[in-house]
Amino acid sequence: MQLIDTPLGTVQKHGSGAVNIVLSHGSGVGMNHEFMQMVARTMAIKNFTVYLFEFSYMQQIQSSGIRRPPPAVAKLQLELIALLSYLNLPQPLVIGGKSLGSRIASLVVEQTSALGWFALGYPFHPSKKPQTLRVEHLLKSNKPGLIIQGTRDALGSYDEVKNYRLPNHIELSWLPDMDHSFKPYKASPYSQEQAIERAILDIEQWLQGTLKCTVVDH
Repeated sequence: MQLIDTPLGTVQKHGSGAVNIVLSHGSGVGMNHEFMQMVARTMAIKNFTVYLFEFSYMQQIQSSGIRRPPPAVAKLQLELIALLSYLNLPQPLVIGGKSLGSRIASLVVEQTSALGWFALGYPFHPSKKPQTLRVEHLLKSNKPGLIIQGTRDALGSYDEVKNYRLPNHIELSWLPDMDHSFKPYKASPYSQEQAIERAILDIEQWLQGTLKCTVVDH
């Protein structure tokens, strides 16, 4: 792992592959959380270069030890766009994230040079508020997306999402009996680690098939 100092905070660089991935964290966990590190390590085994970073509110949480909610998504969008501009990564470039991070990636992707975006658990709605949907911008989008979702995700289950009528260029891959954090219910055939490995395989196949990126295992 390499640490890169930027005006927007420290960035972790994992791997040295041909495909650049900028990966954003979820609302309550930073880039050093076990989930984010496991994803980065698994992607680094493949032919990916992964850049992990933290939004400024998460940096404040880490430095102060005081938890706080994320700011308005407009601020987070500006931070991600600024980071991408600073890093100025070559193609092929894809952006993605966990939960909130994936939502921000989906909101900014049309304004960036990224070929597409992906979600490791997309927050289709807030917890226990299924009527407050976060799909309007997806219906108007143009760039390809891949959403990897647990079938029993409390922020967008299979039974809910199948009724959203997402456009064809946003693909869905379902992890059976998994929650929003890819933690398994008893009926699931996967452990969390296996679910992450399956998700990375799905991303690899999506990159090769939909985005026409060459991804080769080490």
